Amino acid sequence: MKFSSFNLKKELLQVLNEKGYVEATTVQEKVIPKALKERSLLVKSETGSGKTHAFLIPLLNNLDYEANKTQVIIVSPTAELALQTARFARQLTDCFKEGVVKLLDPSISSKIEGESLNHQNATQPLIIVGTPGRIIEVLIKNRNFDRSRVKSLVLDEADMLLDTNYLEDVSLINDFFKAKQRLVFTATMKEHLLKQTQKYIQVDEVIDVDGNHKTNHKVRHHLLDIKHRKPLEALMLFLKVAKPYFTLVFSSKKEQVKKIYEGLNKNGIECGILNGDLDSRERKTMLKRANLNEFNLIVCSDVASRGLDLKDVTCIVSLDLPSDLDYYYHRAGRSGRYDRDGDSYIFYDDDNKYKLENLKKTKLTFDELVLREEGIKPQRKKGQARRQVNEVLEAKIKREVSKVRSYKVKPNYKKKVKLAVMKAKRDHKKQIIRDNIIAAKKAKRAKK
Repeated sequence: MKFSSFNLKKELLQVLNEKGYVEATTVQEKVIPKALKERSLLVKSETGSGKTHAFLIPLLNNLDYEANKTQVIIVSPTAELALQTARFARQLTDCFKEGVVKLLDPSISSKIEGESLNHQNATQPLIIVGTPGRIIEVLIKNRNFDRSRVKSLVLDEADMLLDTNYLEDVSLINDFFKAKQRLVFTATMKEHLLKQTQKYIQVDEVIDVDGNHKTNHKVRHHLLDIKHRKPLEALMLFLKVAKPYFTLVFSSKKEQVKKIYEGLNKNGIECGILNGDLDSRERKTMLKRANLNEFNLIVCSDVASRGLDLKDVTCIVSLDLPSDLDYYYHRAGRSGRYDRDGDSYIFYDDDNKYKLENLKKTKLTFDELVLREEGIKPQRKKGQARRQVNEVLEAKIKREVSKVRSYKVKPNYKKKVKLAVMKAKRDHKKQIIRDNIIAAKKAKRAKK
C-alpha cells in the first residue's frame, strides 16, 4: 500500500515522497490508519520492519502546529535510540516549521533544559524525545512544565522499558502525562507479557504483525566455527576472507569491545566503537561519523543493538552470545532492514558450542560454517569427514585389487589380494602425511 492511500496531509505526503518513502511496510500499513484515529495500540513487529515511522507518521499528521504546546512524548530506553528517533522526526517536519522536535540531550544539564522549555517567551516543542531518566528530571520534576496539551505517549522498545530497571520510571511517566493515546512498540515480547502490558498500559488493541518472528526474514543466520582462534585473530581473518560491506561487531563484555577496537586499529583497520564508557556527546559523534561513511566497521556492546538504524549495515558479527537471547535478535536486526538482505554470524568453537543449544531451539534457521585461511566453508557434519576419507581409500583398494584380480583360480590369489589391500592402505597413509606436511608449511609461510 502506498502512503498516498492514507488520509495524510499533503505537506507530509510530499516530504515522505522526497525522502523516498512511497510504499508502506506491513507494520505501517496496519498501524497508521488506527493511530490516525488516536487509538491506543500495543504493536509487536520484527526488527527492521519500520516501526519508528509507523508511529511518527500518524503523530506528525495529527499535531496542531499552531498550538505551540507539547503534544507528544516519546520514551526511548537508550540515548542513541532517542537521538535517532528525533532525527527521523526532524526529517519529516521540514515541511512544517523548525523547533517541532526537542531531544532531551543527556550532555546538557537538566536545569538548563528545563529553563529553556519554560522561559517566559519560549515556544514549547510539539514533540519531546528522551530516555526515562531525562524525561523525569527535565519535565516531571520541573513544576512549570505545561503538560495540559500532551495527548500521545510512545513507549519505544517496550520490552526493555518495562523491564525492572525502568519499570518504576515508566510508571511515573505514564501516570504523570495521562495521555489519551498510548502507543507501545516492541520487537521481542513473550505472549504472556503482551497481555500483561495491554492491561497495564491500557491499550485498545494488540497488533502482532509477525507472530513468532523476531528478526527480518531477509537476515541469514550463520554459526561460524573459528577453530580455537582468539576473537581478534578470528575477526581479522573473517574480514579478510568475507569482505563485508558494513559490519557491526558485538560483544556482551564492555572490556572485550574496547580490546577488539584497539586491536583492530593497531593492525591498521579503521573502525568505530559504541559502548557504555562513551558519554552522550561521544556516542552522538560516533553515530554521525558512521552515517557519513567515515568507516564501515563498528565494535559495539549491546547498548547499540536496540533500535539503531545505521545505513547500509550488511553484516553482524557476534563474538559471543548475550545472556538474554532477545538481545541476539536485536543484534541481528541491525542488518536486513527495509527489506534488504543481511547476514548474522555467531563465532564459536568446540569449547563453547554448548551455549548455542538454546538458540538452536528457536525457530531461526542456521547454517553451520567453519572459518579457514582459504575462506568460509560449510561445516562437515559429524562422521562426514571420515566417510569421505573412507570413500577415497576404498577407491584406491579397488584399483589395487583389480590389478591382481583373475577370473581363474590361481595359486596364492587370496594372499595377493590381501597384499594389494595392504599396499593401498599404506600408500593412502603416506599421501595423508605428505598433504599434512605441505599444508603446515603453507600455513607457516602465510603467517610470516
